[in-house]
Amino acid sequence: MRITMIDDGIAFDGSAPDARPLGGAEKAFARLAAAFRARGHEVSAVTRADSQMLIEGVSWMPWDAPRPPETDVLLAFRKPTLLGEVAEAAHRCLWLWDHPANLAGEAERAALARHRPTLVFTGETHSRALKTDILPAQTIVPGVADIYRIAPVIEEPAQVAVVTTHPLHGLQRILRLWRDRIHPARPNAELHVYSAVLRRALNAGAADEPLREVYDEIVAARGDKVTVQRPLPDPEMADVYAHARVHLYPVNAREMYASTLAESQAAGLPALVRATGGASAQLLERVKNGMTGYFAPDDDAFVNLTVALLDPDGAVYRNLAREARSLQRTRGWNDAAIEFESLWTRGS
Repeated sequence: MRITMIDDGIAFDGSAPDARPLGGAEKAFARLAAAFRARGHEVSAVTRADSQMLIEGVSWMPWDAPRPPETDVLLAFRKPTLLGEVAEAAHRCLWLWDHPANLAGEAERAALARHRPTLVFTGETHSRALKTDILPAQTIVPGVADIYRIAPVIEEPAQVAVVTTHPLHGLQRILRLWRDRIHPARPNAELHVYSAVLRRALNAGAADEPLREVYDEIVAARGDKVTVQRPLPDPEMADVYAHARVHLYPVNAREMYASTLAESQAAGLPALVRATGGASAQLLERVKNGMTGYFAPDDDAFVNLTVALLDPDGAVYRNLAREARSLQRTRGWNDAAIEFESLWTRGS
């Protein structure tokens, strides 16, 4: 099959996930393109890339390049307005990533009505968020890059907790709980916050609104072994997860997939989700509660479970990490590619 994939977001290409920090959506796009090519398809990936290049057999094309003259499958990423970028295609799919509320605009609705694509969701919760039976739809859970699925087993990792979500999505409360209750109970433990925007603010010595309160909390927590790290490419993040004890994760109701949580779970890192507003259905698809991590219903539970996971004895950590490696690293991008193929082979 001749597959054209198209995304008009940031500039990236197929080498990016292993070379520099990249968002979960862009990494998914690049990994699926490579998986399609590995399965024998002819793949063109159109993005805001700087120049045309061939990476792992995929033809990466900059936005201003002519579109492929012949396409069997057009896979538009995130935006319905991209469905018209290729004139002729036997099959058109819209791979959704964000909250379906983004489809409500007039231009988006018009594109869906004109092209009538197959909608592809990242999970059952994602699918249920869009109430429509007008268009064909399929749920295809993204894969996880192999580098996370083969992360080494570290029997006694350091007493490190990591946070990867955006600073405005619950980080301030986690920092306060760390300073007031968690770090006093585990004085040798460290909290590593992976955030490009906070790292830039710290380098500049100030933060503008709306980050100012979180920034001030970070500065105040420096004496409590809290550090802000720059996000890393996949090979290095896999190593970070393998050497940590717990991934602290606050619920964000608009987040549909949670890429870093899927990756850390595959690497064998237990998750602790702060779910004071109730368990998030989409995150319950990423974490097996009580087996590969926990959902903390209140601050007391969050504190107690974090302290337990950071225990130097490591018994709680080891049990959850073993189950995460057993249950969460089975699905790769080849599996996802096979399910995408079924969308057009069964309709041929």
